[in-house]
Amino acid sequence: MAVLPPFLLLGVGGFARAVGWLRAEADASLSMVTIRILYPCFILFHILGQENFELNLSTFHLVGFGFISILFGFVLSWVVSKIFHIDDEAGQSFRFCSGIFNYGFIAIPVAIAIFQSEIIVHIILFNLGVEIAIWTVGILLLTAKKLSLKGLFNPPAFAVLLALLLHSLGGKELIPIFAWEVVEIIGMCSIPMGLMLIGGNFYQLAGGFKFSNGCRAEIGSLLVRNILFPTTIILFVYYGFCPSSNPYLHQVLIVQAAMPAGIFAVVIVGNYGGDRVTAMRTIIVTMVASLLTLPAWLLIGMKVCFSN
Repeated sequence: MAVLPPFLLLGVGGFARAVGWLRAEADASLSMVTIRILYPCFILFHILGQENFELNLSTFHLVGFGFISILFGFVLSWVVSKIFHIDDEAGQSFRFCSGIFNYGFIAIPVAIAIFQSEIIVHIILFNLGVEIAIWTVGILLLTAKKLSLKGLFNPPAFAVLLALLLHSLGGKELIPIFAWEVVEIIGMCSIPMGLMLIGGNFYQLAGGFKFSNGCRAEIGSLLVRNILFPTTIILFVYYGFCPSSNPYLHQVLIVQAAMPAGIFAVVIVGNYGGDRVTAMRTIIVTMVASLLTLPAWLLIGMKVCFSN
């Protein structure tokens, strides 16, 4: 039941695209509003609004594990791409897309449904490390060019840093009540809007879907994203390798490990001149398969979490 509301919102977005209410030409502007206004307000509201949150060493553990988890995904996707002989431009896009999980708009509502709402702050910090890995190592992997840092300067990352700074200086008391209410109202729109946009884009991508020759990209992405990555992460948690300083870390890892490939990756691939067809294949098959694998891995992960 925890995964049902996010997928229903994806369905609403797909339906709106199908009947012409959510047109493709609106995607750019709505995505910009979501990423640059709605989601940063969501970040500010939850980091500043959580009273028992403390900025300490465990904060950096979360960021570090977010970074490492994406690197591990890239390593897995690189190994699988070599085994399945997915090379050249298709291989770059495959490794990039299959290495990245859907770490935000699907992961957050699922995590809230399973665990307590306090987990949101820890996911946000974990995702900062994810963003750093994507926009540095990920872009290098995708383009095979020099390391670029320009993608790091994005509104969500700035929002996290600003929220941490304000938290250390006094928290939400520094913000006038009327402004805080506006931040809350705007922030609460981010997850529904993001999911509906993803649903609309997924519907459009699925309309032009064709299997690759021998289904190598599809099978490879399923192997990386829906089998190997979650298996490894759950074993990592089960055998107690998570630092004990942050009790939320294992919960965050379990939720993120179960996620399909991130659909926003296809936008990045397109912006950097990659193979959008391979990206589309990777994302679609992992999303469809996640209807079965996501609840299964979450169930296994919850048993692991509560047994430790």
